Amino acid sequence: MKKIVAKQVSMLELFYDLIFVYAISRITMMIHHPIDGSLPPRIYIEFIIVVIFVLQIWLYQTVYINRFGTSRAVDTVGLLISMFAAIYLANNINTEWRLTFHAFNLSAALTTINLIFQYLLGSSTHFKRDHDLQGFIIALDLEFILLITGLIIGYQYGVYLCVAGGLIGFLMPLVMYRIFRPEQVNFPHLVERLSLIIIITFGETLVNITHYFKGAIYSPLAIAIFLGVAALFGVYTLLVERFLNHHQHTRGFIAMYTHVVK
Repeated sequence: MKKIVAKQVSMLELFYDLIFVYAISRITMMIHHPIDGSLPPRIYIEFIIVVIFVLQIWLYQTVYINRFGTSRAVDTVGLLISMFAAIYLANNINTEWRLTFHAFNLSAALTTINLIFQYLLGSSTHFKRDHDLQGFIIALDLEFILLITGLIIGYQYGVYLCVAGGLIGFLMPLVMYRIFRPEQVNFPHLVERLSLIIIITFGETLVNITHYFKGAIYSPLAIAIFLGVAALFGVYTLLVERFLNHHQHTRGFIAMYTHVVK
């Protein structure tokens, strides 16, 4: 089987990732403020939902560039629009969903409709002849409809529709798994993009543990925390570089969804 030639990660993609450095820092803030010394289960559930919501947007953009992107005007403009919307999205991440309901979900809706147009205009094949394209468009259409309907209804009931929209956008490709073709995936590029978002997450972890590194440089707690983070990163690096075949023909779904869990 022909070896896959890795698609180069563009500077604009790396620029786009900087927004998610901020988004991840905002997400982690959701679980940094205990109530009476602990965090209620509701906060953890909200945290998981927001992680899925934000990362599925990042994944759809990454998948588009991986499968169809060729640095044309439609790709550049679409990515810039996604960046613009992602800044608003990230800035409205908190545990008080009522306060930022409209701003957050309007940003998500703008990103979703922008992704729909990118997939429709940026693919080199016709919509009716490309099952991959059909699958992604169906998932994004359902997400967009639920987001807009939720916004129209308002926070009290609309929030459930908006959450459902994000979850459907995340899970729908799994339901339609078999229609996607492995040969359309540039797996080396996908692995590199996924690794970058994990590195961003580890970077946020390092920022959050710095307050333990005070006083004596031989503090047992600081040493243990640092070694724990280093070990996690080492295990991840070993899995990606030694045990993952970067040039295999695969749909890439296992890699994508396991990275969200990580």
